[in-house]
Amino acid sequence: MIKTYKYRLVPTRKQATALQTTLNLCRFLYNCALEQRKTQRIGYVAQARQLTEMRHDSVAYTDVHVHVLQNALRKLDRAFDGFFRRIKSGQKAGFPRFKGRDRFDSFAFNNTGFKLAGKYLQISKIGAIKLRLSRPIPKGAKIKSLVVKRGGQNWYACLAVEYAPVALPANASAIGLDMGIENFAALSDGTFIPNPRIYEAAQAELRRAQRRVSRRKKGSHRRRRAVERLRKVHERIANRRLDFLHKESTKLIRKYGIIAVENLNVKGLAAGILAKQVQDASWARFIQLLSYKAAEAGRRLVEVDCAYTSQTCPECGVIKKKLLSEREHRCECGYITHRDTAAARIILGRIDPLGVNDAEVIACVA
Repeated sequence: MIKTYKYRLVPTRKQATALQTTLNLCRFLYNCALEQRKTQRIGYVAQARQLTEMRHDSVAYTDVHVHVLQNALRKLDRAFDGFFRRIKSGQKAGFPRFKGRDRFDSFAFNNTGFKLAGKYLQISKIGAIKLRLSRPIPKGAKIKSLVVKRGGQNWYACLAVEYAPVALPANASAIGLDMGIENFAALSDGTFIPNPRIYEAAQAELRRAQRRVSRRKKGSHRRRRAVERLRKVHERIANRRLDFLHKESTKLIRKYGIIAVENLNVKGLAAGILAKQVQDASWARFIQLLSYKAAEAGRRLVEVDCAYTSQTCPECGVIKKKLLSEREHRCECGYITHRDTAAARIILGRIDPLGVNDAEVIACVA
């Protein structure tokens, strides 16, 4: 299994300058290669050959590891592949564009050019950079690649690690989850996961930061500082949300052996009148975290059909349409419970007893 571990780097001033210089050279190379592709019929292989010749003539590019430069060209090649793929499928596609200073934020190594030594990450041409090893890498794991990423004023190291996961002890207990907005999720056992409404709670702070940006003159240093402040507010919101999703998904994986969720069209739901609330809840990201954690822990995650889950009685099976404002399930058979709890029980009942993990395992960043 391959998993990505993300760590905060703590570079010295000289190392931070070297990281930024490397990033600027990669961005310049990307833009030059894009300009060449716009005027010539040329692909990645030919540009990689030209890169080898260019490194002999340029002192600046000689000071950058060759894998970093090649991966910048590969990034451009993937952008063109995605563009032509969308064109062939009839989708709306934008032509790859030049990257400005704020639109190019990472460079990558393959399996060489770096080494993790304790709490230091040795990067070729840059040096040994201290990093905050917030969680240990599994024993016996093999580091496959490194991506150095800039986030505002901070630098991060993303290490792709290949290792053999250790399954949790067998657990036959099953639970159904009904995702919602009143509560983040209702469980089939009658309990709820409260909705933290992280974006809504930060609205006042976000509004002040946005107002500050709008009052600054475009192109000024004060506006740039205001934009940086606004970016930090958005980053804190994203970090708080991801922290909540990680904690809740881990609790479920440790407690239950089988987890059933709805196969929701989150993109369609996010286009409705509750778009802000749906996006703040981040259901798709939560299911993605459950998916890879279930695969790692030997658990089973099942996505079931979401049709009429909130309209069906879990006791007698009668379908009765309810308005969204009706938060209590009342059936003629006498069964009364919370609407979302009833839906969670229906979701749990739709598990195929002979099936396997039905959720798609998606690459993760821990």
